Amino acid sequence: MINAIEVKKLSYNYPQEKNLVLNDVSFSVKEGEIYGIIGPSGCGKSTLMLALSGLIPHSIKGNLNGNVFVLGKDTKNSSMIELSQKIQILFQSPESQLFALNVEDEITFGLENLNMPWFEIERRLDNVLELLNIEDLRNRSIEELSSGQKQRVALASILAMEPKILLFDEPTANLDQPSIRKLIDLIKELKKRHTIIIVEHNVGMIKEICDRVLLIDNGKVLVEGRTENVFRSEEYNKIMLKPHNMYEIINKIEKINTQSKNKTILEIRDLNFKYSNNVRALNDIHLSIGKRDFIGILGLNGSGKSTLALNIIGILRGSGEILLEGKNINKSDVYERTKKIGYVFQNPNYQLFEENLYNEIAFGLKNIGLNEKEVEKRANEALHIVNLAELRNNDPHALSVGQKRRVSIASVLAMKPEIMIVDEPDTGLDHKNARELMDYIKKLNEDGKTIIMISHSIELVAEYCNRIIGMKDGKIVNPEEVFKEYFKM
Repeated sequence: MINAIEVKKLSYNYPQEKNLVLNDVSFSVKEGEIYGIIGPSGCGKSTLMLALSGLIPHSIKGNLNGNVFVLGKDTKNSSMIELSQKIQILFQSPESQLFALNVEDEITFGLENLNMPWFEIERRLDNVLELLNIEDLRNRSIEELSSGQKQRVALASILAMEPKILLFDEPTANLDQPSIRKLIDLIKELKKRHTIIIVEHNVGMIKEICDRVLLIDNGKVLVEGRTENVFRSEEYNKIMLKPHNMYEIINKIEKINTQSKNKTILEIRDLNFKYSNNVRALNDIHLSIGKRDFIGILGLNGSGKSTLALNIIGILRGSGEILLEGKNINKSDVYERTKKIGYVFQNPNYQLFEENLYNEIAFGLKNIGLNEKEVEKRANEALHIVNLAELRNNDPHALSVGQKRRVSIASVLAMKPEIMIVDEPDTGLDHKNARELMDYIKKLNEDGKTIIMISHSIELVAEYCNRIIGMKDGKIVNPEEVFKEYFKM
């Protein structure tokens, strides 16, 4: 069996950054393998994937030493057109690789750029739509899709290129449990025709499907080998937390309240919302949220969780009433609402625009009129909480997705809102960093803040929430309906 990928003494740092993100990395992946890459958030996993794909150094500059060979050819000596027909990457945030107006155009874009005849384009289009069971999305607008649907469309667009090698960067990050199960089954099927490399924090998934695993930290290889051996290694157990016990989680979650025992701080009455395609995303929502509630909103992809949050913050506006501390805020704009309601987007790129981490966090603090001393105090405190103090002068756009997530959360934490809405807080984070972040959010709750957490993670909800809400088809439902969907897979 020959090597599909061979990496030799690879080191790299981004432009204007002194620290090495990758440091003397060497490994190989055989044809037909499923190869896992694991490690703490910010350890260099996503950067390594960019180097494997050829985007580093062809599209993303910096200082690159060493070599990456794809099917025997050095990426430095290959064009992106050549590489795109051999190796393709599915990014953690699918929106970063979607740019067409509708699904069919998105899937066929790369093929059209290769000047393929239309009958071949049609054949490939039909094949990937059927493989991923998304024939019903063929003529849909990209902007109307849920995050899970966008991921499937992005995957379809790279599968249509028929590459030999597939790279998956955190593919489960935005998926609910049934969707993760379907993805695992799909990857097993894809192994028959592709070599697959996966970066993933989902330990259960890596254990189930990977032949071999590479563990890295601080850009260096710590251990590499058969999957079971890596997870038993001293190196793994030293830096990575063990996964949750599912029996304990089920026991905990069954005891969580569905109703608030606290004085109401936020009330939603008869909220309805339709997107431009006339699809009803929220249907007669009635919800009372108590002060000091730590609410977990659970639901499958497309159930309306994020749409509900965006209506609360005022980015989307449906019909019905939203009352904050008894006052109707329907006519209040986003700026007015964010004085008391903080919102952390599911995609951190939506909230990052400053030149360094410190300025990113200080921006909102300055806008609400805090003095320089208080701004500095809160910004530094937030950076320490999310373990990014050493990177305070770094460009946030050069960070890993997990690090970006921590920056976006820190910028909201520093504002100290009365209500904090966090959409998928553990996206891109390993268990250790996710727990440290959630411990601080829990402390905010214990200090009197109200937390609304949207999550696919039953583990997080079970461990941190004091109240749970289920959503299905745009409606508030008994959480047991959601549990059935999660566990039947």
